[in-house]
Amino acid sequence: MLHNIRKVLRFLMLLARRGRERLKKPMVLNGGGLLVLLWASPSTPLSAQVVNCTVAAAGPWCTAVPMEEIQHGSLCSTKEFWQRLGPSASPGATPDPEELCAFTELYGPLHFLISLQIREMTLDRCAVRFHTECFLHKLNLTNGGVKIHLKSKLEEQIYSRVFSGKVEKLNLKDQTVIMDVTSSIMQPPLSVVRGPWCQRVHPLSGMGLPLLIPPEAMETGLYGELNLLPISVLAPCVLWYPNLATRFLILEVYVFLYSPINLPIMGHSVFLEQLPNWLGLEKLGLSGLTFTPTHATTSGPVCSDIVYSIDRAYCEDTELEWIPAVKQTLSLFLFFQHFDPFHSQLSDFMDSEELLELHLEDVLRYNKEPLIGALNSLLQNTLKDQQLRHEAQEKMVSAQAVMLNSVCSVVSSSTNVEFRTACLDLMRVHDTYELSASLHESLQRATNDRTASSSRCHCESTDRHTDIRVPQRDATGNEI
Repeated sequence: MLHNIRKVLRFLMLLARRGRERLKKPMVLNGGGLLVLLWASPSTPLSAQVVNCTVAAAGPWCTAVPMEEIQHGSLCSTKEFWQRLGPSASPGATPDPEELCAFTELYGPLHFLISLQIREMTLDRCAVRFHTECFLHKLNLTNGGVKIHLKSKLEEQIYSRVFSGKVEKLNLKDQTVIMDVTSSIMQPPLSVVRGPWCQRVHPLSGMGLPLLIPPEAMETGLYGELNLLPISVLAPCVLWYPNLATRFLILEVYVFLYSPINLPIMGHSVFLEQLPNWLGLEKLGLSGLTFTPTHATTSGPVCSDIVYSIDRAYCEDTELEWIPAVKQTLSLFLFFQHFDPFHSQLSDFMDSEELLELHLEDVLRYNKEPLIGALNSLLQNTLKDQQLRHEAQEKMVSAQAVMLNSVCSVVSSSTNVEFRTACLDLMRVHDTYELSASLHESLQRATNDRTASSSRCHCESTDRHTDIRVPQRDATGNEI
């Protein structure tokens, strides 16, 4: 089912890109909308293995798509598109006009509309919606200028979701990508009582890597120039809080792959599963990183097929005492770019996209050494600030311990009763044992709330009125 939906979306995105190139129009941040509607005909029994799918598009991003020619099948590429679909897919019925009216009221007249009906022997309607939602989630991450609407009317249940967020235009080599840079964590941690909190992530581009096309791929017709552009994203952004400790959360290192048309590449990759074995993990501060078989969930912040985890033992060994740590995620986006001077027809571009996905594993393995080098370089640039941050925090923790021990020693060894009483009253404690914990809490709050402005950030103010207390510890760091 998803295989056919992806073919429809590939057809649409190729038409939209060729139209923009013909009219010399750039991609815009507010490009319009994309609707994917999954539904079953009222007369279709629940036990039937049939699902209807309608894909519609409207707005500036697809204005050059020849809507009338697609509708009447007069466009040569449209006829070829239907031939590319599997035997389980056929032209489907038009959905309820009210569904399309609600969409056009938001984005204007339709520029693309295709409906297909899919019959499969083992069609699970719940799985269809789930896999489609995961795919659209990945599509939205790098096509943020288009609001993606998913609506499902299956199994007597109505479900809808809109994928949208804060966007940023990235001008890559021969390609423009509009990424959804909305932070997965919109609220600061409890250790930040008040102050600004960045609502976005900051993509970091790596160096473009020319790829060699393996002989077996060339034999099937994949020629031309092939490149890879890696981008990393670390979330959430903590640039405003230099003293706020960070660590990686288990099962939150992701890899996403995108085709030259910026469509998510699906499927199993043994090479990517083994990727941690070849990276310089110890130098990167990612010791213990391993591939973790998992099932994507649409409720999570990201929806990736490739997930790595850091063993909890390694996380605990590297955590600093006394500092509440913010859990961060690291995502790698790998964008493939392909150029063949002999490509002129839409079918040529569709062929190259399909051949690249078919030979993805061969391409990755054939370029193993330069690919590992490029990823190591990108990860070093991404994580170098984190390593410097960690070193600075180690010094701060040591300094805090010295200060606490010195102050407590002065107070506890003083023979001046008035001085001791004044110190205890000032900190609102009863004895020197409580004094140590209170001093530590005050120091920790003062350092955690310290901010350093960053021009890259888009912050919103945070002001918690509740009494948020950091766990109390004595001078040795033990929690009370």
